[in-house]
Amino acid sequence: MAKGSEVLSQNQIDSLLSAIDSGSTTVQTIQEKGQTGDVRLYDFRHPSKFSREHSQTLHAVHEIFGRLLSTQLTTQMRLPVQMEVASVDQLTYDEFMRSITNPTVVLIYRLLPLEGTILFEFTPGTAISIIERLLGGPGRSGGRPRELTDIEQSLMSNVFNKGMSSFKEAWKHILPNLEPVIQALETNPRFVQICAPSDSVLVISFETKLGETMGSMRICLPYPTIEPVLPNMHREFFMNGQIRKEDTHPFLEEIKRNMDQVEVRLALLLGYTDITVRDLLGLQVGDVIQLNSQPSESLPVTVEQTCKFYARPGTLGRQMAAQITAIVDEG
Repeated sequence: MAKGSEVLSQNQIDSLLSAIDSGSTTVQTIQEKGQTGDVRLYDFRHPSKFSREHSQTLHAVHEIFGRLLSTQLTTQMRLPVQMEVASVDQLTYDEFMRSITNPTVVLIYRLLPLEGTILFEFTPGTAISIIERLLGGPGRSGGRPRELTDIEQSLMSNVFNKGMSSFKEAWKHILPNLEPVIQALETNPRFVQICAPSDSVLVISFETKLGETMGSMRICLPYPTIEPVLPNMHREFFMNGQIRKEDTHPFLEEIKRNMDQVEVRLALLLGYTDITVRDLLGLQVGDVIQLNSQPSESLPVTVEQTCKFYARPGTLGRQMAAQITAIVDEG
């Protein structure tokens, strides 16, 4: 058989036909000798609609989303949060839905101005860890998986609605006017149907760490929903799966804005003294406790229990205040 772009001459064609007629060779033998390197298997039940470039671009976009969301959740929960992309897989919607446990936590979003929806899926343990931390607990899931209560569903929706600003920021090169709008929160996967079972979807899986608790999150992007913006996914914005340096500035500004909102505990230590439990229990209104500090002495100011400044206490109008007199030289 001819290889590549090689063209058979008329004499070669006649020779092959004669060999087949004489029985010295067969069509099957000729096919087996032919080059098979250009043949690719194609599964019509699982058509590949997302190209490799699409997958790489979306992987890079959601790495940025994971970093921004980590910072935002750290601010909200006052707990170190890490979110990293674990994998990007192309499945059918039916295969994805069969991989979801019951109960689960699924947030469905409309991506305006696109038609269709996408979904964010959390394991119940991950969602409960977030909610427990917001309610003042240590952020541990524990126990058997369960459905969220109505109040817990409301809290989870509010938390993730704030996190969608990070999603908009990560997607702005692909869809500058993106506006995510929440459609529903479901805990039973049987009630979640955002596209046809045979439609291709791209599933981005995240590994999450909330303090010491491990969890997971998945984003399901149906092909019909994001098909209009696939031509915008060029390599010009991303090189080797990473965003270009000139494009990092807005994300650094976003991180800085989030860090500026982190609350820290500031305290001025007036002094110390030692008293017995008997004296402590006997204290009355008007009693004076003598401390070990002097009125003219600069007192330590701690930030999260670490001494950062020295200051002198006083008043500013009707408010108590302190005037910084020295900054602790670290190191």
